[in-house]
Amino acid sequence: MADASGDMSTLESLLGDRYTREARIAPAFLCVFPVAILLMVWFSSLQELVPLILMLMCVFGVVRWISHMARAEGDKSEMEYFRKWGGKPTTTMLRVALGYEEAKKVQCDDRVRHLLSEAPHAHDFRQLLAARKAPAIPSESEDKKAVHEAGGHSEKRADNLDALYEPLVAWMRENSRASKLVFEEEISYGFQRNFFALKSFALWSNGLALAVQVGVIWGVYQWQHQHVWAMQPAPAAVILAANMLYLIGVVLSVTEESVKVQGFVYARQLFDSFYGATPAGEDGEGKKEAS
Repeated sequence: MADASGDMSTLESLLGDRYTREARIAPAFLCVFPVAILLMVWFSSLQELVPLILMLMCVFGVVRWISHMARAEGDKSEMEYFRKWGGKPTTTMLRVALGYEEAKKVQCDDRVRHLLSEAPHAHDFRQLLAARKAPAIPSESEDKKAVHEAGGHSEKRADNLDALYEPLVAWMRENSRASKLVFEEEISYGFQRNFFALKSFALWSNGLALAVQVGVIWGVYQWQHQHVWAMQPAPAAVILAANMLYLIGVVLSVTEESVKVQGFVYARQLFDSFYGATPAGEDGEGKKEAS
């Protein structure tokens, strides 16, 4: 008979690594949260089946399927975001750090502009990357050529710049895997991106749950002697209020701007993991070089 640690290892292997659980599964489950609450709260018979349902979900890979759905939707939407923003956050921050573009000319709000203002000094950053044998940094002439070839097409401009800087960005990502702080921001970005990609589904899910709950509250008043439902009207009203708060939270906080800000937070932390006297250690921390 497997011990508790063995059961936990099996469960973790089914749910995937931490990134999968927190950046993919979490937003997917948040989208169906209202329906899950509805089923488990209103139907007492289903409450007894919750452990069995969870086990079947794990055994038949539904959890993994849901995580892949969240990732696929996030990936599909991500390219649209990057083109609209003028390129990936890492590309934009690199161009600002190298002096190829001024932070004040980037179309963004004050939060992103503040993050861009924290880009490292170009001379120090070049020396740092050269010392660590990074891929060649695109020259200013190459940068201008990429912009010129795009003409007035903003989407093509973003694609050209991302393609130009991707070898360097990919190297930075690969060499920052030991940084826990970079990993934390990557998870946060993945969560924001995937949850926003599923926002419409979350709102429809919540709307359906609200409609059913309102109908159930009315039905309980009509059939007082029926014992189909697990809750009385007073606690049902509390659940209804919770769904309303959920709706407000999704509408106001799950936005494209929140994804953009987190993308630049991740980009800044990626830079910080290299911009130090020594490479970032396992704790992802490094001391700043003297300017």
